[in-house]
Amino acid sequence: MKRALSISCLWICLLVLSSSVIMGQDNHLDITPTPQSLVQKNGHFTLNSKTSFAIGKNQRADLKKVAAYFQSKILYSTGYNLNIKNSGSLNAISLQIDKSLKIGNEGYQLTVTPKKVIVKAKTPQGIFYGMQSVMQLLPPQIESETIIDNVAWEIPCVEIKDEPAYGYRGMMLDVCRHFHDVEFVKKQLDIMAMFKMNYFHWHLTDDHLWTIEIKKYPRLAEVGSVRRNADGSIHRGFYTQEQIKEVVAYAAERYITVIPEVELPGHALAALTAYPEYSCTGGPFELRNKWGVEDNVYCAGNDKTFEFLQDILEE
Repeated sequence: MKRALSISCLWICLLVLSSSVIMGQDNHLDITPTPQSLVQKNGHFTLNSKTSFAIGKNQRADLKKVAAYFQSKILYSTGYNLNIKNSGSLNAISLQIDKSLKIGNEGYQLTVTPKKVIVKAKTPQGIFYGMQSVMQLLPPQIESETIIDNVAWEIPCVEIKDEPAYGYRGMMLDVCRHFHDVEFVKKQLDIMAMFKMNYFHWHLTDDHLWTIEIKKYPRLAEVGSVRRNADGSIHRGFYTQEQIKEVVAYAAERYITVIPEVELPGHALAALTAYPEYSCTGGPFELRNKWGVEDNVYCAGNDKTFEFLQDILEE
């Protein structure tokens, strides 16, 4: 019995110690990814309708875009339309480019005092990530798309120095097995931006669906974007070129690079269903509606196959 009690006490002590280590100085200030350095200070900065963004006398266009991005997000949830000004030392969120900082281009330094918030970085991208940390320090209702009343919009006073450990921080979305519309894709990009991710791998073509409009070969979208599932239901969807441009621009505003995946020489059944002449057997084919490896691929022995693929990639 004594042994059991001793073991129980030991586990409790370990749990308490581990909790203390996790809390550390940040007292459960949750920022994802965890900053390289975070020191919590006493007090907090209160965001209110009189708070403004200060972006410096030079009025950098790219810095103004960053301020406008967060101005819009803050307006949605708080109803505060924060002004963007040249300067402001009190009740301001100051965005400062400082090329002398000893951090990488995606790094930032964040200082929050009861009177002001200062975000410093070498690039607008670093400023953008610093502001994402500011948003994470605010109450979670800040991400609401409608105004939330009776919330104390307080930011705890902190000193943060951070930069990403990895240059590639990505997510892949496969829209070939299950198609998602533009609004869904944009939501993924918003979430990626929140967590400082910078590459969006967009899986656009496969055996199961072709999802990008190619004007020289219209059947890719007309035929290759429609799949009959094993249960008889129909799954369909593709993006127009204008929609693709819209998503790429939306990603760029969030400092996210889009990597489009157009599969070849295999995983091409959707394309070959539309244009069987570029296969080795000539078809006819149907889009694949199950998992596994598809034997039908682009025909490498046909010179016109390469012209077809070159046209697609160029467009």
